[in-house]
Amino acid sequence: MPDTGEKILMVLVTGEFILGILLNGFIAMVNCIDWVRSKTLSTSDLILVGLAISRIGLLCVIMWNSYLFINGLYVATTDRVRIVDILLMLMHNSSIWFATVLSIFYFLKIANFSNPLFLWMKWRINRIIYMLLGGPLIISFFLGFPMMERMYYYASNLSRERERNVSQEVQENKTMLIMFQLLFSLLGLIPFALTLVSLSLFNFSLWRHTQQMQLNATGSRDPNIEAHVRAMKTMSSFLILFLLYHIGFFLNYWSYVLGKSKMLSILGISVMLLYPFGHSLILIPWNSKLRKVVLRLWWKTRCYQKGSHLQVLLMLLRTIWHFLRRQKSGWSP
Repeated sequence: MPDTGEKILMVLVTGEFILGILLNGFIAMVNCIDWVRSKTLSTSDLILVGLAISRIGLLCVIMWNSYLFINGLYVATTDRVRIVDILLMLMHNSSIWFATVLSIFYFLKIANFSNPLFLWMKWRINRIIYMLLGGPLIISFFLGFPMMERMYYYASNLSRERERNVSQEVQENKTMLIMFQLLFSLLGLIPFALTLVSLSLFNFSLWRHTQQMQLNATGSRDPNIEAHVRAMKTMSSFLILFLLYHIGFFLNYWSYVLGKSKMLSILGISVMLLYPFGHSLILIPWNSKLRKVVLRLWWKTRCYQKGSHLQVLLMLLRTIWHFLRRQKSGWSP
């Protein structure tokens, strides 16, 4: 029977999972309805749809993996666990890269530089974004699968040596397993570095624009500054939650290496789920289309509080559809 601490963490994990599914489902649904209505999908909306779908998959796979571990069914040599880990890697890499490409898109769309390379990239922004979505993501998959095979090898050796109680072999396999986990996590440094560079250049672009405004005595309510600030907050939150996600990842896997500590594993899972849930929660109020839909849905829900749940659900879907039909085409962060 789980103790009080484990029960509290399990309730927290369940709440994060449900909210993550609802928030990412909302992002995907709004943009897909807009896609059906207008027959076109902008680059930013395409990134948001891919990000939301990959995060829904990531949430489901994390919970599936957690169920196997907590119930003692996580055995590295079984095909079921390998399928879960492969899906976890696919959803993990896809989610990270979609979020990174979204940050790069905001940077190219909003920042202002006179550098010829930046202007060339800004002019070809759609081509650059599609290249980033395809090339690096495929490369990370090809590098990740061999590392996972080595991790399976040492994890299976670790399980066998524990049963035989051979301390020297256990320590060697544990060391190699941790080393390959670290190497696997280093793949995440590439999108992290790209986002960090984009954020630094964004900050420099904002500083230059602020200086120009002061020289020209322009008012403080400048739309360009507001767009800079919104995008920078989105990128900063992604970096913070990205680091927390990897901390939770290490806590979860080290719990297996250290002897299947359920408390440590559930804590790691709760920290991991902050990323797919928290970053989507931040994206919604800072995206003008999603924010307007949320405000309209909130007002409509207050008007239909006495109706049945089915009536409210149908009303919400109808409201989203009619709202998107009235929106003018155009991009906003």
